Amino acid sequence: MTGVANDLGPPLKAVSALLSYPDAELQAHIHEVAAVLEPCTELTAEDRRILDVFADWIADTELLEVQAAYVETFDRSKKVSLYLFEHVYGESRDRGPAMIELANAYRECGLEIDARELPDFLPMFLEFLTELDEPAAREWLAEVGHILQQVHVRLIERESHFAAPLRALLCLARLEPVPEALTQMVSEEVRDDTPAMLDRTWEEAPVTFGPDQPAMSCGATKQEPAEQRVQWMDFRDRTGSDRG
Repeated sequence: MTGVANDLGPPLKAVSALLSYPDAELQAHIHEVAAVLEPCTELTAEDRRILDVFADWIADTELLEVQAAYVETFDRSKKVSLYLFEHVYGESRDRGPAMIELANAYRECGLEIDARELPDFLPMFLEFLTELDEPAAREWLAEVGHILQQVHVRLIERESHFAAPLRALLCLARLEPVPEALTQMVSEEVRDDTPAMLDRTWEEAPVTFGPDQPAMSCGATKQEPAEQRVQWMDFRDRTGSDRG
């Protein structure tokens, strides 16, 4: 991979790690990861305090409890899904072509997914942005900004610890973390993570996005891959040509 000038790169990598399925390595180094965001001028003192509280929670809580909280938060609710296209296309067939287009954007940058994960998974998307120059990365962030804001406000409404890294990401994107109109909307909407709503929501027919993708429900977080870190292969090295 060829590097490009992108001061957002390290902070975006840090947020990607903070939003990935928590493992022992992340827990052991959580304060180091959070410290990467410390110099970012986009974050206020209050933003950093909130992030520090999150890091302390990860460090001081039993790992299994943190992992259970992650699964309960992101695997049981489509409204706070970390799969970006869930919020745009839902069950629409348009989601398949959008997946392919995003995967192609990764390949054009010299990257190919080396894990059983969908390309619209937010931590993976953030890793992709670190390979772009800063203006391009900011443009992509702006494109998904409304999604990030919705997820963040919903996480706040649910008093989730995982609102903290979303807040940091929105600050990096120079977007309002808690828009007043969204706060009002979320306070009035029906939650989809109650037992009754879960029974109704997840009883859906599987959808296949391509020949290499396993059938799954749109927006459903796959349980086994949830424990995998985002991994990349350098597509140019594998093919012997510079595709980026």
